[in-house]
Amino acid sequence: MAMDRFHVGPIVVLGAGINGAAIARELALQGADVLLVDAEDLAGGTTSYSSRLIHGGLRYLEYAEISLVRESLAERDRLLRLAAEMVHPLELVIPVGNRLSGLISGAQRFFLKSGAAPKNGRGSLVVRLGLTLYDRFASGAVPSHRRITSAQFAESGLNAKKFFTAFSYFDGQLTFPEQFVLALVQDAQAAAKEQGGAFSLRTYQHVRREGETLFFSSIHPNQESAGNEVAVTPAAVINAAGPWVDAALAGLNVSSAKLIGGTKGSHLISRCPDLRKALGPRGVYAEAADGRPIFILPWNDACLIGTTDIRYDGDPAEAVADDEEIEYLIDATNAIFPDVGFTRDDVQQHYCGVRPLPAVGQGTTSSITRSHVVHRHEGTPFPLYSIIGGKLTTCRSLAEDTVQVVLPDLHQTVEHNSRERPLPAPYFGDTPADAELLPDVNIPVAHAAYGIEHLAAKTLADLVERRLMLVFDPHLSRQCLHTLGEQLATAGWLDRSQIDDEVDNYVARLQKRYGKRVS
Repeated sequence: MAMDRFHVGPIVVLGAGINGAAIARELALQGADVLLVDAEDLAGGTTSYSSRLIHGGLRYLEYAEISLVRESLAERDRLLRLAAEMVHPLELVIPVGNRLSGLISGAQRFFLKSGAAPKNGRGSLVVRLGLTLYDRFASGAVPSHRRITSAQFAESGLNAKKFFTAFSYFDGQLTFPEQFVLALVQDAQAAAKEQGGAFSLRTYQHVRREGETLFFSSIHPNQESAGNEVAVTPAAVINAAGPWVDAALAGLNVSSAKLIGGTKGSHLISRCPDLRKALGPRGVYAEAADGRPIFILPWNDACLIGTTDIRYDGDPAEAVADDEEIEYLIDATNAIFPDVGFTRDDVQQHYCGVRPLPAVGQGTTSSITRSHVVHRHEGTPFPLYSIIGGKLTTCRSLAEDTVQVVLPDLHQTVEHNSRERPLPAPYFGDTPADAELLPDVNIPVAHAAYGIEHLAAKTLADLVERRLMLVFDPHLSRQCLHTLGEQLATAGWLDRSQIDDEVDNYVARLQKRYGKRVS
């Protein structure tokens, strides 16, 4: 990454997930000096554990969040156009079991922002109305919704005892949000060069505050931090730490009411042949027995099933999919595709993250707004803002909104935006066709070396889960991990005597966090 070359007064962005990276990019487009900081790795939190959809939020219509749906659809269509290497259209099918169900409960949610999901699911009239509004608010970048034919329904494998028809519509899919964040960071570097600003990234950092000064020091798990402290007097601080927003404020010794009330969302990954065949190229958007929306998606040569939505007050880093959630998603899958006979043995992996939603009182988690807020803190030693909420789809518009709040406060004008700026896939260097490959996977060793040297990868998890995306490769092996460990050792991030222990520890992490077995 770029060398630190700051004068006094960079804007510090805390949190290098998709929102923090998008904010850093938007600031760099203004020529601002930007320091992007994270306590762990790029995209190491909620970003990596999402449903990987770029969508307009069809269900937000039920809660009358019309402006959020409009914004999300505009951003969906923009990303399909400007980030086409990473975001692609995905057809989704909504099966329905009756015609009238959900009219009354839907009206309660629309007008009163409350009310339980219909016991018999949302009927065809409600679904058709929602999809019609959805199409009207969109720009026409994807085909409009349609009702599938009787023959298509008969061939779909959907539960004919539960459903009588289905509707088709399109949204977008972002296969790897982790690499989308890399692309944002690389483009922030490019924008800084174009506009004459400074951009720097620091991962695995502890931050403390003394008066108006922030002190950063390394907390890399395999290196000592002594003597590595850097002092920065920020022009402003933007707290984009996601579910750790409150923890970040506490670390800065800033008193604040609780801002985040996270909910836990778990997903399953399956390569079950019968489920993949039943699903085909389309995803399914249906409802579990409790009315919660469920996605079953074709993804990365597998099927992605999610998600749960459970209030969570623990450390987001410790959130894992528990047995109850896994069985819930299995049951929901079998209710949709009963002939598949989906079981726990068909689940190859799982993952879980915490959504950074606003703290609210009692009520259903699905009713908590997915819109974002740029919260100004008063009485702080430097301008301080916390980002509440947000989602993959609206990361760019969230960043634009944030810059339009922060820069005027600093008596600076906003002269540029990223509305028409293309976002190419991340660059991993020029690699010859006959390049050496990592053992057991079809990835060049040079990509790992590039990720370490230029993309801030410092641990096995950084490489496997967020640079090379090998965490989802069924052929990932200990031998491959050992080779990656050797690359880290060559770069000085790991002692060679530690490689075997590091691989053992990482294999245990994969089993605990992802349910993934590596031999």
